[in-house]
Amino acid sequence: MSVTAADLGAWEDVPRRRTDVDVTQAPIDSRAAFVLTRIDGMTAILDICAMSGFGQRETLGMLVELYTHGLIEVQPAEGKRRPIKLRDRQRRSAEAARRDDRPTLPDFNGVEHADVHALRRAGPLFRVPGQPFAAPGQGRYGNHRFDKRKLLGRSPLTLEQRKEILFLSANLDALDHFEFFDVEPTAERRGIKKAYFAFSKRFHPDTVFRKDIGEYQPLIVQIFKRGTEIYEALSNDQALRETYARAIEARNAAYRGALEAERRKQEGSRREKLKAEAEKRKVALRERLANNTRHRRQSTVANPVAERLERAERYYKEGMAHYQSENFIPASNALRLAVSFDPKNERYRQAFEKVNERARQVKAEQYWKAGFLQESVGRPREALQSYLEAVEAWPRHDYCAHVAELLVEHVGDLRRAAELAEQAVAAEPQEVDYLLLLGRIYAEANLTKKAQGVFERVLDIDKKNDDAKQALKSIKRR
Repeated sequence: MSVTAADLGAWEDVPRRRTDVDVTQAPIDSRAAFVLTRIDGMTAILDICAMSGFGQRETLGMLVELYTHGLIEVQPAEGKRRPIKLRDRQRRSAEAARRDDRPTLPDFNGVEHADVHALRRAGPLFRVPGQPFAAPGQGRYGNHRFDKRKLLGRSPLTLEQRKEILFLSANLDALDHFEFFDVEPTAERRGIKKAYFAFSKRFHPDTVFRKDIGEYQPLIVQIFKRGTEIYEALSNDQALRETYARAIEARNAAYRGALEAERRKQEGSRREKLKAEAEKRKVALRERLANNTRHRRQSTVANPVAERLERAERYYKEGMAHYQSENFIPASNALRLAVSFDPKNERYRQAFEKVNERARQVKAEQYWKAGFLQESVGRPREALQSYLEAVEAWPRHDYCAHVAELLVEHVGDLRRAAELAEQAVAAEPQEVDYLLLLGRIYAEANLTKKAQGVFERVLDIDKKNDDAKQALKSIKRR
């Protein structure tokens, strides 16, 4: 049964990190990792949702993911506790939020006919899955979901060993041979031999001799047998080795093409949807204007002031209805009109300021997601355009830092990169990574004194920071 937000307990409960679990091996994204940094063992779930910047629903989803992977535990609070409850339409798991939308491709996708024929003759061991196991931007484990009971149960094996065993045993037929050994595709016998040697050190049954590893024992035997079969077949037949490596590289190229086609298809669908929504809004606007005109003509006594106040109230109600439905951008637009028709109404102004801030966040998140998709398929310059729109709408510190890095790497715009890095530092003055980024930008722009001051500030925070020490040495040598 999947974990939901309700399983976290109450809003007042306090999540704590588990120090016995290696966070670097967990299949979580940068957003969940950011939420993990905000967990200090003293802050309640409700406060973490408020300070994360992602919104309550998304933050709860990330906490669920961290809890599912065993990275946190939740300590019930003393006194009055309010159980976490969300409406059904808000209740979605982290797994559903990151569902795999990749196209499903047939075996031997993109492989030359002659190579397909040769590999099929070599037997089922040399079947080429239609696509890589993990999507771009994912780690080795992709979307694989681990059995928490097995992963965190008592065992003499380390967590990393258990993860590898459970992952490989569950996906023997879904991985190509290079993914199995966790190496890049190669036709060189030496590279395959080196990979098998490292594999044997971890999975040879003798490595767990006289250890009571329970249900892991037959899995290790199964994995080692498969790895040995692969190695012997590839190392003893040069032609087969070259054919298989060529097929995997062709499959990967075809897969990237399919992803790009899917991206273009989704962009086209999104544009059509936006076009239809825009047309719908135009029709609604025309109807509203027609109704307003008809209402004015039917009025026997013209009262411009009363009419403005009436329109302001109508726009206010429309905006609050959108707000209740979490349509923040239309809500902001309607409330802006309410304020323009009745600028002295403090109730309208306060509502607009509150909703407009949320609308800016929504716009920024939409631009950021679009940029992340473009960056994941190797289009950093297009991603930058979306990222800059996101920062313009909502200059979050982590957004600013990431965009500054891309500007330096792909555009060379040091002035704009410095402005964004300065914003990130101003928001999080104790964040060493932001300070190091700002220092590197100053140094590259030959602003030596500024760079030196920033790196010295890093050492005030972290006296053992090697990056800052090396940067200061480099500056002094100039």
